[in-house]
Amino acid sequence: IGLDTVQLAGKGFKAFIQQGDHVKTGQKLLEVDLDVIREAGYSLQTPVIITNTSDYLDVLETEKSAVSFGDVILTVVN
Repeated sequence: IGLDTVQLAGKGFKAFIQQGDHVKTGQKLLEVDLDVIREAGYSLQTPVIITNTSDYLDVLETEKSAVSFGDVILTVVN
């Protein structure tokens, strides 16, 4: 969440999954204190990177420039 926030060494973040876990729609992944990020001077922009696109026929991104909780941001085609 955010850019360069790894510099916070976990401060303001609480993970509910671990690397390698498979997740389901609606599953809680992370809690973030956005004020901690802002106060440290980091951007809240958050890239979404799909590293296994070759496992799918297609990965389609939303055409929206801004999204809210519950919005679909990606569609994976099997």
